[in-house]
Amino acid sequence: MKPKIKTLDAGKDIAGLFIGIVALIIIMSIAAEGFLSWYNFQNVLKDFSILLIVATGMTLAILLGKIDMSAGSVMSLSAIVTTILLANGVHIAFALAAGVISGGLIGLLNGYLVGVQKLNHFVATFATMSIAKGLALVACDGDIISSDSEVLLFIGTGKILGVFFIIWFTAIVYILMLYVTNRTKFGYEIYSIGGSEQVAMLSGIKTYRVYIIAYVIAGILSAIGGIFLAGKANSGNATIGDGYEFNAIATVLIGGTPFDGGKGGLLGTAVGAFFISVLRNGISLMGFTPAWQYALIGIAILITILVDVLINERAKREEKRRVAL
Repeated sequence: MKPKIKTLDAGKDIAGLFIGIVALIIIMSIAAEGFLSWYNFQNVLKDFSILLIVATGMTLAILLGKIDMSAGSVMSLSAIVTTILLANGVHIAFALAAGVISGGLIGLLNGYLVGVQKLNHFVATFATMSIAKGLALVACDGDIISSDSEVLLFIGTGKILGVFFIIWFTAIVYILMLYVTNRTKFGYEIYSIGGSEQVAMLSGIKTYRVYIIAYVIAGILSAIGGIFLAGKANSGNATIGDGYEFNAIATVLIGGTPFDGGKGGLLGTAVGAFFISVLRNGISLMGFTPAWQYALIGIAILITILVDVLINERAKREEKRRVAL
């Protein structure tokens, strides 16, 4: 008999994050010239889409109580693989497939090391991060690889019915993954393992299989994010995805999915991705240097998490009070 899937999603407990987003939009609309323009809103949505597709894969890993440090390097590797093949006359379909497969292979290695060999997830994915980064550097010799592919450029900047292709594609993938995590046996297994791996094993779940599939999906989604970045500039380099793993982790955490796994979900991840995208865009428009951007983003994320924690604690106290009465 197929188990009934009941998952706790962060979307129910992110009131503080919504307050933070509203406050952030008000502040940025006053402090950053052009922030409320339609052109800028489209830029926010593009950045949001790329971050969300990577953070969706990261959510799977964190729901399992693990992490994926290789996401940013996988993005760089997939961008390099795709643009090098295009620069050498390979058909766009094969170039894109190779870029996606490169991410899937790194994900497969992550899943094998974590799920089968039972290595520490941070150490294992940090090692594969170095592998992916090294391969990207070797492949491009540290240079920027340009492409003249109109298809790749369309992927990064093209529109369908007035909406960027990136947004359409991410929306489809996100809805699919939302269904997978909340309405399928695989989603049930992810939450079960994140709650207690030992209990999940005793109940008959093949945990190694779940780890492998989850990390492969995460690798593929990171690779797609890298291809999107390459499409925006119609070029790739070995640093194009640098730092995205930290942005993705922050997105998942402020969206309500904790490191210990088993609770949270993709609804919160989407809200977290929008928060970070608005924040980064506004800070950039205000003219802060990249160094200050990192510091201010960290401070804003910390404040938002604290507000959310306070609101949730207050809600729990009120709930206990109602039960006592």
